[in-house]
Amino acid sequence: MPARLQTLGHLRLLDEGGNEIVFPEKALLILCYLQTRGINEMPRSDAASLFWDDANSSAAFANLRQTVSRAQKRQRDLERTYLIFTDTMIALGPEPITSDVEQVRDGASLNLLAGLLTEDFLKYVKPGNRALASWIALQRAAHAALLRTALLDRNASEGASRQARSAAALRLLESNPDDEDVRAALTGRPAVSSSLMTLQQPARILTPEEIDISLPRQNPPRVVLLPPVTALAARTAARFSEALIEDVTIGLCALRSISIIAPHTAAQISLQADRATTYERHKISYILETRLRDEGDRHTLFAQLIFFGSDEVIWAERFPLSAEGLARSRQMIAHQIAGALATEIERNELVRNDYEFDAGAYRSFLVGQGQLKLLDLRDIRRARKSFRESLQSRGDFAPAMSGLSRSYFLEWLVTARGDEELLKKAERHAEETVRTDDRLPSGYRELGVAKLYARQFDESAEHMERAEVLSPNHANVVASYADTLVQGSRPDLGLTKIQRAIDLNPLPPDDYFWIAAGASYSIGLYEQALDYIARMKDRVPADRLAAASCGMLGDTKKARQFIRRTYDVHPTFDLESWMAIVPFKEEWQRQHYYEGLKKAGF
Repeated sequence: MPARLQTLGHLRLLDEGGNEIVFPEKALLILCYLQTRGINEMPRSDAASLFWDDANSSAAFANLRQTVSRAQKRQRDLERTYLIFTDTMIALGPEPITSDVEQVRDGASLNLLAGLLTEDFLKYVKPGNRALASWIALQRAAHAALLRTALLDRNASEGASRQARSAAALRLLESNPDDEDVRAALTGRPAVSSSLMTLQQPARILTPEEIDISLPRQNPPRVVLLPPVTALAARTAARFSEALIEDVTIGLCALRSISIIAPHTAAQISLQADRATTYERHKISYILETRLRDEGDRHTLFAQLIFFGSDEVIWAERFPLSAEGLARSRQMIAHQIAGALATEIERNELVRNDYEFDAGAYRSFLVGQGQLKLLDLRDIRRARKSFRESLQSRGDFAPAMSGLSRSYFLEWLVTARGDEELLKKAERHAEETVRTDDRLPSGYRELGVAKLYARQFDESAEHMERAEVLSPNHANVVASYADTLVQGSRPDLGLTKIQRAIDLNPLPPDDYFWIAAGASYSIGLYEQALDYIARMKDRVPADRLAAASCGMLGDTKKARQFIRRTYDVHPTFDLESWMAIVPFKEEWQRQHYYEGLKKAGF
């Protein structure tokens, strides 16, 4: 079998068994160029100017000579001749090579093209000059034209699967969302002019079929719908859920007010370890995360829509999936999700505009948000610096003010010195946030936190309730409200609320588990408290609580391990001083905590 040149996505040369053959990239580009053009040879001067700096011919020829030398050595090692080099020409060698670009060029079938063109031509090649960039862009445009023709041509699309038609249309709309003919092919609706259309029936959530196409936004928000996360062995429910998300994606493509990331890219994003960086790089504003759950005799699909700018869940819902009626309920659930997404995104766009007004301010804010995720004093102070840089770019950027408030509170928390000035700064910045933007939930959240640790419990609860009203599915807001309830001597209600926050954010930051542990301790569930602490990545901040839990269980040996670690981190720690600043509303809760710490050996 011949070797195969892959040009769509990663540029690679594969052997007969599909294994990659290591070969110089520029030599692969020359192979690609000859294959794409359908020619057997090209002058060395053309290769030098196309693949290297055409403004510096001597440097270009020097680079070409290096590539030729490396390619020849590699071919000798492989005992294969893919390229022949002479003093003036570069030609295809005697080894047979097939390529995906040949398949694209020769294939008229929509099924074939939709399967091949899931990735851009030479997607990961970074062209070093204008000539190469122009050639790559031309090939991509030609591929898009072939795919569009196959989609819209009845003869070419005859016999094509629904999946192939959907994949082709979504791929084309990702690069050109204004193509009404492609949109019509996707949705089954006739192509229409967008100049006179308006939204109908605004008083209720609309399905995509009920929403007329509105004027396109100049910069529509980008939305990615991630495939469902599941560990289930029930493939029927899993396949249904995957198809359901595809249906939702197709439905949303009828809207002109948002830009949809194609399912293939969404699947790749779901595999990324650092998704936040990926969202930022692809300018994604909204993420729909879905999880399939096994609940005994039935399955449910949990969906939540996250606004990346504030890491806020702006909508969440559960959908029961009955084994008998999966196919029947699929379209209904798809309409519910798609309609809710469209509505909630529209509602949130005023907030989104605040985030995108100044790219520099937004970027610094995101950096600060990332640095606050670990309860480490150095990271907390780095985050504060990032928030200040954000405010230097834009002085009225309320999210950065909220971040500053959070940084001062977290420093107060981890240093455990009872520094009142840190709490006052947290409160001042939170009040400034609310004055600047009274629609921002995080402002009320931070104000509620500051009031809580200043022992103004009723005011804290009022601010937290306001934050939850503004964003009922924002997991961080729900978690902070839970903390207020626990410290306000209502640990039973606090435990229920923090469990809901964890449900909304199943891989939460450490402070969620810390709050849950505190609530569990306060109602006498000491083993449960230790279980929550064990789920923290950095358990050091909860060492005092862990020691108290062990003390109440009578495990003084283990308790003393936590005591030693506490003094290692805080050599000047004093139990009486600490108890004086722990904010419990009612004395019984303070005495209960004090009892555990004393039994531990503090």
